Amino acid sequence: MKRDITVFFFGLLVMTAFSCQNDPPLPKEPAKVVEQWQEWINKNNFMQARRLSTENAQEWIDWISQVLEEGNITEETISVFRNVDCKIDGNDATCFCQIEEIGEIFADTFFLIKEKDQWLVNIPERELESSSTLDSLFQILQE
Repeated sequence: MKRDITVFFFGLLVMTAFSCQNDPPLPKEPAKVVEQWQEWINKNNFMQARRLSTENAQEWIDWISQVLEEGNITEETISVFRNVDCKIDGNDATCFCQIEEIGEIFADTFFLIKEKDQWLVNIPERELESSSTLDSLFQILQE
Protein backbone atom coordinates (compact mmCIF):
# COMPACT_ATOMS: atom_id res chain seq x y z
CA MET A 1 0.00 0.00 0.00
CA LYS A 2 2.80 2.40 0.92
CA ARG A 3 4.50 1.64 -2.41
CA ASP A 4 1.26 2.38 -4.29
CA ILE A 5 1.00 5.79 -2.65
CA THR A 6 4.64 6.54 -3.48
CA VAL A 7 4.12 5.53 -7.13
CA PHE A 8 0.93 7.63 -7.28
CA PHE A 9 2.66 10.78 -5.96
CA PHE A 10 5.68 10.23 -8.22
CA GLY A 11 3.34 9.94 -11.22
CA LEU A 12 1.49 13.09 -10.13
CA LEU A 13 4.80 14.95 -9.79
CA VAL A 14 5.91 13.89 -13.29
CA MET A 15 2.54 14.89 -14.82
CA THR A 16 2.71 18.28 -13.09
CA ALA A 17 6.24 18.89 -14.37
CA PHE A 18 5.20 18.12 -17.95
CA SER A 19 2.00 20.18 -17.79
CA CYS A 20 4.03 23.28 -16.85
CA GLN A 21 6.02 22.87 -20.04
CA ASN A 22 3.02 23.24 -22.37
CA ASP A 23 3.69 26.92 -23.00
CA PRO A 24 6.50 27.50 -25.48
CA PRO A 25 9.38 29.72 -24.33
CA LEU A 26 8.96 33.39 -25.10
CA PRO A 27 11.35 35.07 -27.55
CA LYS A 28 13.62 37.72 -26.05
CA GLU A 29 14.49 39.93 -29.04
CA PRO A 30 11.95 42.60 -30.15
CA ALA A 31 11.81 41.39 -33.78
CA LYS A 32 11.16 37.79 -32.70
CA VAL A 33 8.53 38.96 -30.20
CA VAL A 34 6.70 40.82 -32.98
CA GLU A 35 6.79 37.82 -35.32
CA GLN A 36 5.65 35.36 -32.63
CA TRP A 37 2.89 37.67 -31.39
CA GLN A 38 1.57 38.19 -34.93
CA GLU A 39 1.66 34.46 -35.62
CA TRP A 40 -0.44 33.77 -32.52
CA ILE A 41 -2.88 36.57 -33.42
CA ASN A 42 -3.18 35.21 -36.99
CA LYS A 43 -3.99 31.75 -35.63
CA ASN A 44 -6.56 33.19 -33.19
CA ASN A 45 -4.40 31.85 -30.38
CA PHE A 46 -5.18 34.79 -28.17
CA MET A 47 -4.21 33.12 -24.87
CA GLN A 48 -0.63 32.72 -26.09
CA ALA A 49 -0.55 36.22 -27.62
CA ARG A 50 -1.56 37.64 -24.24
CA ARG A 51 1.74 36.30 -22.86
CA LEU A 52 3.60 38.75 -25.13
CA SER A 53 1.23 41.68 -24.54
CA THR A 54 1.05 44.69 -22.28
CA GLU A 55 -2.22 45.48 -20.54
CA ASN A 56 -3.27 47.73 -23.46
CA ALA A 57 -2.49 45.00 -25.99
CA GLN A 58 -4.44 42.49 -23.90
CA GLU A 59 -7.41 44.88 -24.00
CA TRP A 60 -7.08 45.02 -27.81
CA ILE A 61 -6.86 41.20 -27.96
CA ASP A 62 -10.06 40.94 -25.91
CA TRP A 63 -11.75 43.35 -28.32
CA ILE A 64 -10.61 41.57 -31.48
CA SER A 65 -11.51 38.19 -29.99
CA GLN A 66 -15.02 39.44 -29.22
CA VAL A 67 -15.44 40.92 -32.72
CA LEU A 68 -14.36 37.64 -34.33
CA GLU A 69 -16.62 35.63 -32.02
CA GLU A 70 -19.65 37.85 -32.66
CA GLY A 71 -19.03 37.68 -36.40
CA ASN A 72 -18.48 33.91 -36.18
CA ILE A 73 -15.14 34.43 -37.93
CA THR A 74 -12.64 31.61 -37.54
CA GLU A 75 -10.31 32.09 -40.49
CA GLU A 76 -6.59 32.19 -39.88
CA THR A 77 -4.25 34.58 -41.62
CA ILE A 78 -0.72 33.92 -42.81
CA SER A 79 1.74 36.78 -42.43
CA VAL A 80 5.25 36.60 -43.84
CA PHE A 81 7.61 39.18 -42.40
CA ARG A 82 9.81 40.43 -45.26
CA ASN A 83 11.69 42.91 -43.11
CA VAL A 84 11.67 43.82 -39.42
CA ASP A 85 13.76 46.79 -38.27
CA CYS A 86 13.54 47.53 -34.54
CA LYS A 87 14.81 50.70 -32.91
CA ILE A 88 15.41 50.31 -29.18
CA ASP A 89 15.39 53.26 -26.78
CA GLY A 90 15.83 52.00 -23.21
CA ASN A 91 12.72 49.96 -22.35
CA ASP A 92 10.83 51.05 -25.47
CA ALA A 93 11.17 49.64 -28.96
CA THR A 94 9.55 50.48 -32.25
CA CYS A 95 9.61 47.83 -34.97
CA PHE A 96 9.02 48.88 -38.56
CA CYS A 97 7.91 45.91 -40.62
CA GLN A 98 7.17 44.90 -44.17
CA ILE A 99 4.61 42.13 -44.08
CA GLU A 100 3.18 40.04 -46.88
CA GLU A 101 -0.39 38.78 -46.55
CA ILE A 102 -2.45 37.30 -49.36
CA GLY A 103 0.15 38.34 -51.94
CA GLU A 104 0.26 41.99 -50.86
CA ILE A 105 3.14 43.65 -49.07
CA PHE A 106 2.36 46.43 -46.63
CA ALA A 107 4.12 48.40 -43.90
CA ASP A 108 3.19 48.12 -40.24
CA THR A 109 4.67 49.42 -37.01
CA PHE A 110 4.75 47.60 -33.69
CA PHE A 111 5.43 49.26 -30.36
CA LEU A 112 7.03 47.26 -27.57
CA ILE A 113 7.76 47.85 -23.91
CA LYS A 114 10.24 45.87 -21.86
CA GLU A 115 8.75 44.70 -18.56
CA LYS A 116 10.58 42.39 -16.16
CA ASP A 117 13.24 41.56 -18.77
CA GLN A 118 10.63 40.59 -21.41
CA TRP A 119 9.68 42.59 -24.51
CA LEU A 120 5.89 42.92 -24.87
CA VAL A 121 3.78 44.24 -27.72
CA ASN A 122 1.98 47.41 -26.71
CA ILE A 123 -1.08 48.87 -28.41
CA PRO A 124 -0.97 52.65 -27.89
CA GLU A 125 -3.97 54.27 -26.23
CA ARG A 126 -4.98 56.04 -29.48
CA GLU A 127 -5.31 52.64 -31.19
CA LEU A 128 -7.55 51.40 -28.40
CA GLU A 129 -9.78 54.44 -28.93
CA SER A 130 -9.95 53.60 -32.64
CA SER A 131 -10.91 50.04 -31.73
CA SER A 132 -13.93 51.20 -29.75
CA THR A 133 -14.98 53.35 -32.72
CA LEU A 134 -14.61 50.36 -35.04
CA ASP A 135 -16.56 48.23 -32.57
CA SER A 136 -19.45 50.71 -32.71
CA LEU A 137 -19.40 50.59 -36.53
CA PHE A 138 -19.27 46.79 -36.47
CA GLN A 139 -22.34 46.66 -34.19
CA ILE A 140 -24.24 49.07 -36.49
CA LEU A 141 -23.45 46.88 -39.49
CA GLN A 142 -24.78 43.81 -37.69
CA GLU A 143 -28.16 45.44 -37.03
